[in-house]
Amino acid sequence: MSIESHQTMKPVVDWIADHAEPLTDLRTLRAHTADAIVVGLGGNTYGAHEQFTVTDRALRYLVEELGFRSVATEEDWGVGLEIDRYVVSGEGDLDELMKGSNFPWRCQEMADTLQWMREFNMAHPDPVRYVGVGAFDTRTPIYDAVAEYVGRVAPDRAAELAGHLDEIRPGRPHWTGWFISQVKDKEPYVEHARQVLRLVESIPDNPLIVQHARQIVAFYEHYAFHLIDDGYRDAKMAENLSWWHDHTGSRIVYWSTSAHSAVASELKVYVPPRPELAFRTTGAHLRERYGQQYVSVGITFDDGIVNSGWSMPPFTPRPLSAPAAPADFAERPLGDVDLPEYLLDLHTAGPPAVEEWLRSPAKTRIIGSIYDPDNQPPADYFMTGGSLAEWFDVVIHQQKLSPTKLL
Repeated sequence: MSIESHQTMKPVVDWIADHAEPLTDLRTLRAHTADAIVVGLGGNTYGAHEQFTVTDRALRYLVEELGFRSVATEEDWGVGLEIDRYVVSGEGDLDELMKGSNFPWRCQEMADTLQWMREFNMAHPDPVRYVGVGAFDTRTPIYDAVAEYVGRVAPDRAAELAGHLDEIRPGRPHWTGWFISQVKDKEPYVEHARQVLRLVESIPDNPLIVQHARQIVAFYEHYAFHLIDDGYRDAKMAENLSWWHDHTGSRIVYWSTSAHSAVASELKVYVPPRPELAFRTTGAHLRERYGQQYVSVGITFDDGIVNSGWSMPPFTPRPLSAPAAPADFAERPLGDVDLPEYLLDLHTAGPPAVEEWLRSPAKTRIIGSIYDPDNQPPADYFMTGGSLAEWFDVVIHQQKLSPTKLL
């Protein structure tokens, strides 16, 4: 940081230092989340051990102390149901469930969280549930569940259903890649999926089966019409979160990335070599639905090593360097505070320089599945389209990161 930049930001750094609360415990979250229906915990990377473990600490606190009873991630809907059965009843094998999970949850840190959820449920009559709200990897068991239900309650419609499902049921390796690259006319697949939904909506009501059918539609609509992230996926994740709350009545810890959990009406995300992405976030949809009962917690860092690269050749994550953010990033003054990790309330009033930092258009880093600092400057990976105080109610900042422990 230049001398001029350091002098400009010194009031901000001093204010942060005065108001930062060390993470010796998480009781400070109570004031922000006591009345919340959904709490978004959004890190700016999915590849860091410390961001996983601090998210785990926060969700355990929300479950144990404040009665939250669901943990949601962007995992596939069907995989989420299998994990839910494990944490609630012990059905299934955790190692096999982890093998079937999507990156970036295929790591020891996530396995530890799920094991804790299982142990919690063995000791408590009111179980904590798990739900995957993703809408981009709907797998065969969901199709099977729809077919089984229709065959049982409306056998006269089973052949009609099969006529649609047989055309769209995943039936070959790498079905998603095949559909994206090989199928030129995708609309017939979308229409078959929509017909499945219409059919199950027309027979004796089963909300879960209807929700299954919605995931089938979302898969095909996403890859047919919304492959470039235009907000469709975020809208569907918000719908799934809301459906889960309505269906279970439970308060939800939404474990996400800040690019989805932040409250932004038009977030802009830059992840080279992809073009600029601009979309309304899941957090914005949730704030519109729940008002201040949706609480957004951002998790930031200064520097370290993180895993990334699972969405680019060779499609396996690897540890990569993430240096400290430049001076024009919102988290730069957060990293200049002499605390290893801390919580900061962004609703606390400050002097003019602080208010400007909190409420001016900002940018902050985002390191997702595509990050290649060897060929692209790390500062080119960021999000903007809002201010720090608009995106988050609270920030948890950590200075040093290390990679997740991949399974």
